[in-house]
Amino acid sequence: MKLLLIALISFCSFTFAEAQDLTLAGTVTKGGDGEPLSFVNIGIRNKNVGTASDEKGKFVFKLSKEHLQDVLTFSAIGYEELSVPVRELVESQPLKVVLKEKVTALQEVVVKSRKMKVKKLGVTGRLPVVWGNPDGREGKDVYEFANFVNVKERPTEVLSVHFFVASTKLDSALFRINFYKNESGLPGDRIVEKSIMQKLPAKNGWVSIDLNKYDIYLTEDFFFGIEYLPAKGADRLAIMLGGKLGGRVYSREASLGAWETFAGASLTGYLTARQ
Repeated sequence: MKLLLIALISFCSFTFAEAQDLTLAGTVTKGGDGEPLSFVNIGIRNKNVGTASDEKGKFVFKLSKEHLQDVLTFSAIGYEELSVPVRELVESQPLKVVLKEKVTALQEVVVKSRKMKVKKLGVTGRLPVVWGNPDGREGKDVYEFANFVNVKERPTEVLSVHFFVASTKLDSALFRINFYKNESGLPGDRIVEKSIMQKLPAKNGWVSIDLNKYDIYLTEDFFFGIEYLPAKGADRLAIMLGGKLGGRVYSREASLGAWETFAGASLTGYLTARQ
């Protein structure tokens, strides 16, 4: 009986230990000058497990031991992605992650003889409903919504982005704008390697980001993403985005998480563009 009891205690202790979280902590820096990289997306791709580095490039990431066999990816605009097995990271703390700058080809500009017109592309209407965190959990990770844009095979110069923000907790919030390929009806790889981040007012109203200085020219259908980057001390439920009935919404609930979509509603967000 005593041997059985000891075995049972040992088994329970082992099971408890296996169930405990792993903690990964460290800093993400640039290759070369060693400067910290802020708001780097860190996650296990397509598993909705992720976080982001803070303003000083630091991060603390907890995940369960079931992810020991997975690969953690560090992704920043303008830098090569770095993917490392979780098991190796656990054995190398504190982590010092270095990302190499990406070499990208210059974007081809198509010149047309006809006069181009400024248009609104996306969802311009809004009903008195709001969108927030896709899964309702509190947390410090990013969340992101996206809208599909059909350019109808016309060269498109993106000028600005507009969306509706509401918050009862914050005066302002930091957002990042991303552009993605259309891959089988969902956002795919990033197609604009430019960091577009701006702190915007968050008191129930339309906000805009001027994109003229980024020289964004696109020729194929794409998605633009609106990514909320929670500040220290602010959870994801602190911000809500405007929406309307009808159409289709695209969202993901974590850094490098899987994109999900459902019909019947859409995010209020549009671009002004010259076509």
